[in-house]
Amino acid sequence: MTILICVTDAQLFLLLRYILANEGFEAILVTEHDELQQLTSRGAVSAMIVDRVKPGLGADAFIKAAKSAFPTAAIICLHRRHAGVEALSNACDLRLESPFNPGLLLSFLHRLRHRLVSEKEEHAGHILRFADLSMDIAAAKVRRAGRDVELTALQFRLLRRLLQEPSAVCEREDLIEACWPESAEVEPRTVDIHIGHIRRALTGSGPDLIRTVRGRGYALDMPV
Repeated sequence: MTILICVTDAQLFLLLRYILANEGFEAILVTEHDELQQLTSRGAVSAMIVDRVKPGLGADAFIKAAKSAFPTAAIICLHRRHAGVEALSNACDLRLESPFNPGLLLSFLHRLRHRLVSEKEEHAGHILRFADLSMDIAAAKVRRAGRDVELTALQFRLLRRLLQEPSAVCEREDLIEACWPESAEVEPRTVDIHIGHIRRALTGSGPDLIRTVRGRGYALDMPV
């Protein structure tokens, strides 16, 4: 998932790039209108983080050019309450007030990634696969090595979230947000218990495919 970083502060860009890279996002610096058009050949851009643009470009003009080049991209504005940045607020899908909270940014991007993966999944025939594991979304069936795997509805949703991005670490908070009702109060330990049930169900037909990342969450991984 590619994120454009539209800032003039080099240190801010490096910090954002580091934070995003740790979550599996690709960050690209953009400060000129012409760079937007050049990047269209790279493929889809999911979001743009905008702080300031170079003097003379105009915030409104830059946002319009960005939306023209990448019409489906979400706009995230870093808001500093001074002239030249206020104009960005009206075009934003997310506005972060200074001092910026990285947790809010990552939560928004995780939700965006989950939605985009779900949409892609719908266009791909509703079948998710990893190693000898397959999940038929439409039929609500899971098979491993040719055998049916029995899961509860909640366990199905958890495994589906892991299958959507098998190479990325899925945080416990992300799993809670994606798989439980919005109003539910869920402890991280509850996630661990259900992942344990899924792991036991899957290892009945082969090696363990679920990797635990201590202090963070889970990912699917090919057994050695």
